[in-house]
Parts: sequence; structure tokens; C-alpha cells
Amino acid sequence: MNFNPPKNKNFYFEYHRMGTKAFRDKVRFYEDNRSIVNQLNYDDRIDIDLDYVLCLFEIGKYHKYLSKVDRLIEVTIVDNIYEYNGVNIYNDLLFKKAACLFNTGQYIKSEKVLKAIVKLEPENRLARTLYGKCKRKQGRDWYEGTKAVAMVLLMSAISIAFMELLIVRPFYNDYVATFSGMKIFFFVSGILSLIGNELYLNYIIGKEIGYKFDFEEIKKRYLKDRD
Repeated sequence: MNFNPPKNKNFYFEYHRMGTKAFRDKVRFYEDNRSIVNQLNYDDRIDIDLDYVLCLFEIGKYHKYLSKVDRLIEVTIVDNIYEYNGVNIYNDLLFKKAACLFNTGQYIKSEKVLKAIVKLEPENRLARTLYGKCKRKQGRDWYEGTKAVAMVLLMSAISIAFMELLIVRPFYNDYVATFSGMKIFFFVSGILSLIGNELYLNYIIGKEIGYKFDFEEIKKRYLKDRD
């Protein structure tokens, strides 16, 4: 069923009258009136509770969100609440839980939740991207090591280019070809290392949650590393 509870309480009206973007005001109003919240009828209370936890996420109260979201996830299952504010509330709560776990440094737990999301929504790009970030944040030695080597190669290419321009061409013209070859070698090696590193990480991610290379994400990360 779609969840559209009746708005028949003064508190309920006051809460929602603040507007959809008044996250902090609604959190404050909710927490200042917990006794009234507990007296609302079941449908109104669930509606307010759902909006409240979503507000917690929006203002960065990740630990508090995590302390409350599991109960509401169970409620959406038991009560067959499919939609809330036009979105699939079960999937939305689950993804925000994964994001909160990620933002609080609980990467392994976040991975487990994200795997569940991908099973429900194989094309969920946000979940796949966040899963990749979890892998990177866990400090895999090979990933960080290869990335460091790639950056050294690129910096070497830049250094050689400056040397060629400022020293070799004006004073040692016979060595221009050698320096140009070294510059190209280091630059191409660095680029291939960065791209290969991302492709291999995506391969590992694909083995765990299904193969789907996101070349746009790889391109963004490559450009970010260059900057």
C-alpha cells in the first residue's frame, strides 16, 4: 500500500507546516515534544518518525539516525509501506543507513548493506559508487601503492618536461630526443597505472556485486587525481 496517513493532530499539522526543507527546525520540534509524539495515533506517529529520521540524515546526525532506522525499516516491511513522499521508503532508508555507516567509518557494515541494495536494484549507481568508496577507504595496500607509483610517474614526466624545456633544449640539444622519450614513457606509464588501478578495483567490486564498469566514474577519478 502507499502510505498517506490522515493529518488530524495539532502537533502533526505544526510539524509539517514547517516545510520539507526545515530539517533542523523539525528535529528540534520533534525532540522538544517527544511525549506528544508518543501520544499520536499509530499512523501519524509512524509518519512523523519517518520524516524525523530523514531529517536527521539531512543535518548529519548519522549516529542518531543509525540508532533509530532499523526499527523503521522493520515497520515498513511489517506494514507494507511502499512509498513515502513519492520514493521507495524501504530502499531509501536502507541506502541512507549505508551512507551513515560509511560517514561514521563503518565501511565493512556499509558494504553489507550496499550489497543488499544492489540485489534489490542492480542498476543503482549511487550504491555501486558508494561500495567502491568503501573499498578504497579500507586502505587496500595494492590500490594505494599503485596509485602512489602512478603519481610519482606523472610527477617525473612533468619534471623531465621542465628540464627539457629549461636546460636540455638550450644547452644540450643532442639529448632532446632522449628526454622527450623519457617524458612520454613516464607520462603514459602513469596514466595507464591510474586507469588500470581503477579498472582492477572495479573488477574486484564486480566479482562481489555484479559486473558493471562505470567508465564515467573512472574518468572522474582520473581527472581528480590529475588535479
